[in-house]
Amino acid sequence: MYRILSVTLILICISAGCITGNSDHEAEPEQPVQTDYQKPAQAVYLITPGEELSVFGGQYIYEEIIGSGTPEISTNYSLGYVTVPSGNTTTLHRLLNRSEFFGIISGEAEIKCDNTTVTVGANEYVILPKGVLQSATSVGEEELVYINVVNPGYTPESEITGENVFDPEFSTDKVPIVIPDPGEGIERDINSDMMIYSVLNPVLMPEMNANVDYSVAYAELLPVGIAEENYLKGSSELIYVIKGEIEIYAPGGNPVRVTAGNAAYIPPNQTKGYRNVAEEKSTMLSFVSPARTP
Repeated sequence: MYRILSVTLILICISAGCITGNSDHEAEPEQPVQTDYQKPAQAVYLITPGEELSVFGGQYIYEEIIGSGTPEISTNYSLGYVTVPSGNTTTLHRLLNRSEFFGIISGEAEIKCDNTTVTVGANEYVILPKGVLQSATSVGEEELVYINVVNPGYTPESEITGENVFDPEFSTDKVPIVIPDPGEGIERDINSDMMIYSVLNPVLMPEMNANVDYSVAYAELLPVGIAEENYLKGSSELIYVIKGEIEIYAPGGNPVRVTAGNAAYIPPNQTKGYRNVAEEKSTMLSFVSPARTP
């Protein structure tokens, strides 16, 4: 199921009749995303969460944003939207050779990492090292919702469950990295309308000892605020909107609106700008791959 819409192709698709409310209509194939980091793709892609997948016997629901269902997108991670009903717990498991990032959107989570357990709430973040024995429990009165990132990208072969999780071959004794306040990260402003705080960056924040290949930032854009045009040399960016609604525009293309719960992908070297079209402050997470540097 394709969930990605290239803004630069919208008008072409409409004139060709490939955007339609008739689900039986056979759409023309989309152009692939340019994965050559030396050349700009000149596009912004809107991504909506995929089909709901019931995981671990229905203990939680996973909706893919970046992964096997988005082969056009080139990143070094997979990313999804997770919902855990109050009281439910994910089965004990390990992800071999893969770290995991939890960005809590709402609710409260009790996260087990080997011999350490931490409790985190909305707007808090946890990074689990590679290969740890882990689980997440929704301990609040409301359901737990979080953004989940696996680096390198998740594969079924990388996951260990059942009695195998206790095999001495896989035994680890590591501790989670907890980020209780994104505002304590490295602060930068694009202009007076937008503030950005680095949450996770293995290059700029080496003291965290986070073994990841991407960076994460938390951003706030004031109502009707505008962020000046910029681009990331050699790195892609995925913007996930937590609250509000933003418009991302690129030279020569049509703006794409991203509402809360959806995301936009910007290929490497692509010039773009941001505009808040909500009447409230819009907040978002920015995932940059490879990690952002000055």
